[in-house]
Amino acid sequence: MVVENWAPQLKILSHSSIGGFVSHCGWSSVMESIKFGVPIIAIPMQLDQPWNARIVISSGVGLEIEKSKNKRLIERENAAKVIREVMVEKTGEDVRRKVIKMSDNLKRQVEEEMDRVEKELTQICGI
Repeated sequence: MVVENWAPQLKILSHSSIGGFVSHCGWSSVMESIKFGVPIIAIPMQLDQPWNARIVISSGVGLEIEKSKNKRLIERENAAKVIREVMVEKTGEDVRRKVIKMSDNLKRQVEEEMDRVEKELTQICGI
């Protein structure tokens, strides 16, 4: 699916049929993809995005589509290769396993933090 304007990204990422997310690698998009256990297909453009893409790649939760030699264009063969790797090849299975593990860890840490905050508030309020 290609969306030119705003799209309900969280709703899309949470759908069970989503096998990968082609992303510019803005930090919010990276975290949302990890939250829902969706492998990232990185196409960083500017600012923090190339750095975020490096984190995605080094942590094993995504792959990057290489740009052409002039570093400005994405060649369709490169895009197709990476999308195929994520969707149907062994590499994609490994990426999916890692992103699901990271998603589970993230959810667990959020729950633990919320429990800690609840305990502190209970103590502060004398409940």
